[in-house]
Amino acid sequence: MNSTATIFARLAGVSASLATHNGAPAIFSERAPDDFLDAQPAKPFLIIAVPTRDEPLETFTENGRLILQDVRGYQRDTGSGADLDTLMRAVRDLFHNRPGELTVTSGKCDVCRVNGPMQSPTTDPSLIGRRVSIRLDLVNT
Repeated sequence: MNSTATIFARLAGVSASLATHNGAPAIFSERAPDDFLDAQPAKPFLIIAVPTRDEPLETFTENGRLILQDVRGYQRDTGSGADLDTLMRAVRDLFHNRPGELTVTSGKCDVCRVNGPMQSPTTDPSLIGRRVSIRLDLVNT
């Protein structure tokens, strides 16, 4: 069960709102590539962070994982974060209370909750950021 792949597959629902990189929606794992950032994309992009929590979730009849993982959105600072806020609300809505709509290889999602969007600090003053934190209770099938 790969939570990053599960999140990536679901983010296709917002791909039209994203910048592109090498002909694909700008969705990255851990960090955006330097060549992408150097091009100064006009549209937002997403980063799926590594899980901040990944622990066993076991009962007498099931084995699974409790995973907390962030999706971070960034865009060039144009003086308004309205487009980014709208995008990150759409990301939240793709996941929150929709466990049955997630594709989980070798498993299923029993619980999917989302906090945010909230501010996501950046080290680049030309970017603004928001993030949502996703809780996934994944069960092996």
